[in-house]
Amino acid sequence: MIFTGYLTGPLVVLGGVAIAVTIVSLLQRCFPRHVLESCLGATGNLLAVVGTLYAVMLGLVVVDAMVRFERAVDVVQAESTSLADIHLMAERLPEPHRDRVQKACRDYAVSVVEREWASMQRAGEPDVETRRAGLRVMRSLDGFEPVSESEKALYPMLIAEMQQAWDQRRERISTAHFGIPAVEWVALLLGAMVTVSLGGLFPVEHFRFHALLTALAALVMVLNLYLVSLFGYPFQGDLRVSDLPFRVDIGLFDGIYDDDGDRTGHADLR
Repeated sequence: MIFTGYLTGPLVVLGGVAIAVTIVSLLQRCFPRHVLESCLGATGNLLAVVGTLYAVMLGLVVVDAMVRFERAVDVVQAESTSLADIHLMAERLPEPHRDRVQKACRDYAVSVVEREWASMQRAGEPDVETRRAGLRVMRSLDGFEPVSESEKALYPMLIAEMQQAWDQRRERISTAHFGIPAVEWVALLLGAMVTVSLGGLFPVEHFRFHALLTALAALVMVLNLYLVSLFGYPFQGDLRVSDLPFRVDIGLFDGIYDDDGDRTGHADLR
């Protein structure tokens, strides 16, 4: 589930709390007080088991979503860094190989920013033209035969950086395409409903107090579920990975960081 819009988060949280209070209200009306009191021991023991299991599962999912987001940030940074390294090392190549490699790097970075990032935000899918631009980077050294000792030392380093950039791209696309599985969402939502329902089977004399306790517990659960939705889809939704590293690469390729152009270029990129 992907939520967008600044009002969506509060609405989702308040909606979840309202649903939890409604469930408790219905359960209190369905079962007489003496029935709830007679089953209090079984209800309490079952809630302790189910609540603990759900808390552990929810905590692990939240941590996994946050790790997924941090990993996506690292992958984007690593890919852009490899692309910049390829461009910088290509300066030591003879023409026309230098121009071909550097042009392929710039075209790829521009395509990532202008085409693929929007595609990943919409549907989590890669852009075909950007993939072709990436392949042109990988093949930009075709036909180059190192002659001097410096070229012989540089050639395997460039090949290694190209391979690393392509591998990082594949991981970025995989992270964007595969978010939180639907079966995981079903388990989380059903677990929340079962936990809230067991809490609603406790006999409490004052319903308002019972509703308050339920609302507070539901608030914690819904907030954690909302965190999963935010961090579980690193390239979609309101909280997403920035394309700034590739924009910085474009600035580097265009030479705005040369001499005294660093501050101006950096401000333009932001």
